Amino acid sequence: MKISEEIINDIRNSASISEVIGHYIPLIKKGRGYTAVCPFHDDHDPSLSISEEKKIYKCFVCGDGGNVFTFVMHYKKCSFLEAVSEVAKIIGKPLDIEIDKKPKIISKYQKYYDLLKETISFTNYVLSTMSGKEALAYLHRRGLSDEIIKYFDIGYNPKGNVLYKFLKAKNYPDKDMLDVDIVKESSYGDLYDVFHERITFPIHDIYGNPIAFSARSMAKDNPSKYINTQNTLIYHKGNCVYNYHRAKESARKEKRIIITEGVMDVIAFKRAGIENVVATLGTALTQEQLQTIASLSRHIVFCYDGDKAGKSATVKAIDLCLKRGIEPYVIVNDSSLDPDEIISKGTKEDLVSFASKEVTGIEFALEYYKNVYPLNNYTNKKKYNLILSGMIAKLKDKYDRDNFYALLEKTTGLPKMTVSENNDDFRYSSAKKSVKILNGLQRAEYIVISQLLLSKKAADIYRHDLGYLLDETDERLALLILDDYRHHGNVDASRILDETNDEKIKGRLLDIMLNDSLPGKYSDELFKGAINKIKLETDKNYYDTIAAKIISNENINTEATSEFLKEYSRLAKRLGGKKDGRES
Repeated sequence: MKISEEIINDIRNSASISEVIGHYIPLIKKGRGYTAVCPFHDDHDPSLSISEEKKIYKCFVCGDGGNVFTFVMHYKKCSFLEAVSEVAKIIGKPLDIEIDKKPKIISKYQKYYDLLKETISFTNYVLSTMSGKEALAYLHRRGLSDEIIKYFDIGYNPKGNVLYKFLKAKNYPDKDMLDVDIVKESSYGDLYDVFHERITFPIHDIYGNPIAFSARSMAKDNPSKYINTQNTLIYHKGNCVYNYHRAKESARKEKRIIITEGVMDVIAFKRAGIENVVATLGTALTQEQLQTIASLSRHIVFCYDGDKAGKSATVKAIDLCLKRGIEPYVIVNDSSLDPDEIISKGTKEDLVSFASKEVTGIEFALEYYKNVYPLNNYTNKKKYNLILSGMIAKLKDKYDRDNFYALLEKTTGLPKMTVSENNDDFRYSSAKKSVKILNGLQRAEYIVISQLLLSKKAADIYRHDLGYLLDETDERLALLILDDYRHHGNVDASRILDETNDEKIKGRLLDIMLNDSLPGKYSDELFKGAINKIKLETDKNYYDTIAAKIISNENINTEATSEFLKEYSRLAKRLGGKKDGRES
């Protein structure tokens, strides 16, 4: 469904860009604007600059930038219209319309989605037949009802390469099946089912498209209890979050998202009526996964296994969150049971109670590292202090930092490690903007564009006195600004960012708007001075062209040479008798 231009403009103009971006990531006040740790690259120091006055943002490291809609589109991986709707909700102007949130699918991937949908339908069917009888009985023994099995699209891939034969009969090409890793080629050249004799748990992307499987073996002699699809064109294990598409509405409503290790943990929480749960499928949490999860809620709660590996993965995830400006929480699991075992051996209420007992990430780390570095000697106390001081330093709330530092000092009997003592481990300083050094002509063109953005009078003078810029990107940007005046009676840089698809123009506009060396007010004298500088540079270029023609055409006829010399002399006088320090 379309949204009128008037509504889009109203939402864009009404939105505070710092409020919108601050809805997703922590901001740091700096002067008249804000900075933040950029969520679009591996950023440790704040490199994202946000101008409330100009309603734009830009990262001076990775280059990502734009307006409120751009940020939401990039952060939440959503369409423009969905971003408009999301911003409207944040600023209290919800749109009373339904937006199709499913993006247009790239056709080269659609064939894979269709193939995997067919695979899911087949494995669902097999689970209800005699071939799947044992697998279904196993699921029932684990406490999974038929309703839960259907909800998660759980199926069974029998032995004998039955799935491959079925898909082949449906005319799916071998190459496509190989591409999505549901079949493999043997050393003899035959194709066989990857997940034969396994219960299948489909994995979907954030839009609900099937992209892979996690599968549990039913064969007693198989050493690999669980296996997952290998990385393919549509599935990258380190980027994927299991159950995102089902959990997103609940997570946004509850303003809390629980992260577990595997599919059975997610299913266990669903059995207890808790739906805001996703899984990292046993992998260590990656930056890409964290960014995806954080788009659902900033209140992230880790619920990994209570064994040594699970606790180690938890503290690594906590540190990753802190580096990204997110303060995580942990459901402390002191038992040997995982969520699936808690509900299977107890009741739904037991798991609900377990899920409610969360502590801050720092509290968890304080206890965890006591076991890693027993505080019975100075060396261990120093190591413990070093690690925890670094984690505490990343907290954005001063009250929290002061309290945890006090607790740390009480625990170790040692003063906290300051930034200067361990600068490399937990420095948290603002990244400086990378300032582009402009030559005289570039600065003149930047001034012209900045003045065009500030005054309609500048647009009228530009049309009458100049009408061009020497740099192609600058000239096209100037034309867009003039078009904005012509169609709307005013200029809105944020609107231009939405309406152009040219990344060069977007980047140039952001560079100019966030360049602190450019004037913030319209100046007749400055603007006309910049125009004269551009005209002078144009004459200099022409001067050089004529000089080159005179030098290269020594044998041309006398009349032509005479015309060249007259023009050369005229330009030399206009340029003041000098050209780049040379006498004319």
